[in-house]
Amino acid sequence: MNLAKNWKSFALVAAGAIAVVSLAACGKSASGTKSSDASANLNKKQTITLWTFTTEQPQIDELKKLKPNLTIKQVVIPYADFQTKLDQVIGTSKGPDMVALDAGFVEKYVESGKLTDLASYGVSSAAKDNYKYTLDMGKNAKGQQVAISYQAAPGAYYYNTNVFQKYLGIAPSDTKAAQAALSSWSQIEKTAQTIKDKSGGKAYLFSSLEEIYNPVIGARKTGWVKDNKLKIDSTMTDSLDLMKDFVSKGLTQNTTAQSADWFAGMSNNTVGTYALPSWGLFYWLKDYSKGTAGDWRVTAGPVSYSWGGTWLAGVKGAKNSDAASALSVYLSTDKTFQTWEAKTQNDFVSVKTVNDTVGKDASVSLLGGQNPYPIFSNVAKNINGKNQTQYDQNIQSLWINDVVNPYANGKITKDKALKNFKNDVKSAYPALSVD
Repeated sequence: MNLAKNWKSFALVAAGAIAVVSLAACGKSASGTKSSDASANLNKKQTITLWTFTTEQPQIDELKKLKPNLTIKQVVIPYADFQTKLDQVIGTSKGPDMVALDAGFVEKYVESGKLTDLASYGVSSAAKDNYKYTLDMGKNAKGQQVAISYQAAPGAYYYNTNVFQKYLGIAPSDTKAAQAALSSWSQIEKTAQTIKDKSGGKAYLFSSLEEIYNPVIGARKTGWVKDNKLKIDSTMTDSLDLMKDFVSKGLTQNTTAQSADWFAGMSNNTVGTYALPSWGLFYWLKDYSKGTAGDWRVTAGPVSYSWGGTWLAGVKGAKNSDAASALSVYLSTDKTFQTWEAKTQNDFVSVKTVNDTVGKDASVSLLGGQNPYPIFSNVAKNINGKNQTQYDQNIQSLWINDVVNPYANGKITKDKALKNFKNDVKSAYPALSVD
């Protein structure tokens, strides 16, 4: 279920992969009856209707080999229309048995009351080796695991060794020095200034402000809404002056993320660093690094954050909700399937031990032979999955459009930008308390 390619058009909206355990039943289902072994449930002849926002045919074909009696009826709906269409039918006879939910809106459905509690499908024991943040994002306010991700999407900094060597004196093999140059936001500003000065303004550390705000948004301690009140994490406001400095001092090209100019910097040795998720390696950097392939490396940067991901869930009350719920757990925890996903779909998966095994001796030519798995895994272990809310997609878009872009570009004062942001949040969500 490789959704990475489709995320790129929606990264700004969502504020936004290289890429277990056999299931054992436990407890009782909501109806009070003992649930059968979840994996065995998938051996029965049955059809599951899955709604998703991108094709998942390779995974469906592989699943057919592992579970030949299982038929997946896939309904692909364009991302822009997905939520609108799903909201009209979810939980009704016209709705799907199973849904694939993007990181940008998963919390909306996690808190909707429309998804099945996965406790009866052995999720607790099956997912004991999954990255904690991926599980936290699939838990509702009651602590029920109602969605589960088959992949992790840790964010990192990919840097061009040509730029780092020429302007910072850092050898391609010296990944420790590169991490030191990107170890904190204050150090990042110094590094950016050095690159500008040494290049005579012809090279930049970052192409866009996204290289700052995506990690900051992803690493927040506090979510946008708590106790029905709008919350602005201090790191969000702290980063505003940094971004304004990057624009006013000419430390960034100030391109629009995912634009032609932004991608161009991956091939012309004018941009030193891009903040990308694990899947960005093979779905962006690989495609746009013509002429610089092999000259890139990856390091963690100043914070641990995620970008993207896909959560699976069974829909409560659907005809084949049992099978859909069991399948959600199976795809996200089964070692055989997860290993296939990691090896054939370039996915960094949700199960730690699978990544450790598959990535033990990995060598990525695009990264000059570097093994990125240890970096991705260390970042994934430290991601905060509790800073997500059902309001994120819209509020983060408002933050970027109302605050980040106009303030950093000197078009508005910080106070006015924050006032506009709060007013727009209040208009979008009248029930929220906005100070």
